[in-house]
Amino acid sequence: MKRTVAIWNPVSGSAPVESALRDALGEDIELVETTKDDPGGGQAQAAIDGGAEVVVACGGDGTVRACLDPLAGTTTALGIMPLGTGNLLAANLGIPSGLSAGAGVGHGEDRRIDVGRVNGEAFAVMAGSGFDALLIRDANSRLKSKIGTAAYVLSGAKNLRQDCIRTKITIDGEQWLDLRTTMVLVGNFGEISGGLKVFPDARPDDGKLDVAVMSASGIREWASIAWRLFTNKPQRLDLARRAHGSKIVVEHAVPRVYEMDGEDREPTKRLEFTVEPGALLVRQSVHDDVHSGHSRADH
Repeated sequence: MKRTVAIWNPVSGSAPVESALRDALGEDIELVETTKDDPGGGQAQAAIDGGAEVVVACGGDGTVRACLDPLAGTTTALGIMPLGTGNLLAANLGIPSGLSAGAGVGHGEDRRIDVGRVNGEAFAVMAGSGFDALLIRDANSRLKSKIGTAAYVLSGAKNLRQDCIRTKITIDGEQWLDLRTTMVLVGNFGEISGGLKVFPDARPDDGKLDVAVMSASGIREWASIAWRLFTNKPQRLDLARRAHGSKIVVEHAVPRVYEMDGEDREPTKRLEFTVEPGALLVRQSVHDDVHSGHSRADH
């Protein structure tokens, strides 16, 4: 049998002791640690080169994302044991957080999902610029380890009053919008932290990416957007719009911080989003409940 390799981030938000992790995974899975200099990409590549059938990311969003580039386009499957704070891909796949995910990991059915890229870097769930990136950047690791997802709430409150920036967006070669924005989100799945569905019709296997543009500024306008998301009501077009496509180019008038799957990046004016259809093989554990999505619509 080809082996299963688990890549473990020992400093992730809720990382267990090694003995507990080994007990949860079972004796037949090889355990490899990430390092400060290599958050998982090198370990995943080594596992692929060694003939591994499944690479299990044991950690948070950063560990999962680090495994995407080596795994994309290969026949080696990704399994997940969510041990971080956000666990975006795991949440969208219905994988329970913590050591309970170890039961059956690497032994379920396979499915292929699309991989998104922003300025060349891979993401599985969502990427964007503006408010969401500031929220992620300012929710520091020490605070997340103490209060968990509440760190994002505090960071979000801090950044509610950011200024709008002139933004041009082109989708599949045609200009879609030219307006002032506070956030641009591009998603492969629909759900972000807290179970909030930004893209309720998103499908991770349709060869498309969904895009949402927010122009809210201040507590009242953000509250309006949040209420309409939670109640599944149409958004005000002056505050939020949605579309989808396979190539999305975002151009800001001034550099803006951006993020992908919970990792922030330095400010830039231009973001190029592309999608690689069916590039990632995911090994669903026997307990996973996949969110496949429904028909899509433009708003």
